[in-house]
Amino acid sequence: MKRFFIKYNLEILTTLMFAFVTMIAIFNATPSITQKMLLAYVFLFTLHEWEENRFPGGFVKIMEGMIGKKFSEDAKELSHIPVIILLLLIHIIPYLFDSVVFFTLIPIFLGIFEGFVHTMGVKLSKAEKFYTPGMVTAYMMLAVSVFNIYYLVANKMITGKDSLLGIACMFVSFTIMQNRVLAINGISYKDMFNIIKAKK
Repeated sequence: MKRFFIKYNLEILTTLMFAFVTMIAIFNATPSITQKMLLAYVFLFTLHEWEENRFPGGFVKIMEGMIGKKFSEDAKELSHIPVIILLLLIHIIPYLFDSVVFFTLIPIFLGIFEGFVHTMGVKLSKAEKFYTPGMVTAYMMLAVSVFNIYYLVANKMITGKDSLLGIACMFVSFTIMQNRVLAINGISYKDMFNIIKAKK
């Protein structure tokens, strides 16, 4: 069972996200504006995982090239689990506690961060084309996030404190996830910083 879960992690993530949306449609006929925003990210982050890993895929290969280390197949499959956990948490928690608006800002700011990461990825990987697997959906998330922030600010739904809390929680949750992914593949943050430094 564990082997099945690891091997078909992307299909399982998609099923869970679809089940999440289906449950919402059944039990919440009138979602709030922040809950509607989250539904867009459920769709976009799921597409993002497919673009990075399947169509066209190849994001892991780029990371291997940047780091100069070949990951084992087991490690590559297992390293998707922390990503799945993060994506479920940053959508389900804000949806259940939609009155706590800075929770909703976590996926919003992560959408912006993903756009930045994939842009920097072109430079760091010295890609021949201005593209890294996941960039199209990352830019889609970036555009949606900019619009959502504009909407929330224009309607006075968030404060500076909310933004700071949202950014802090986004970075903390992303860092924990990334730390687990790197550890599964036998890499430390020190290794990553040295690689980024060498690429400048």
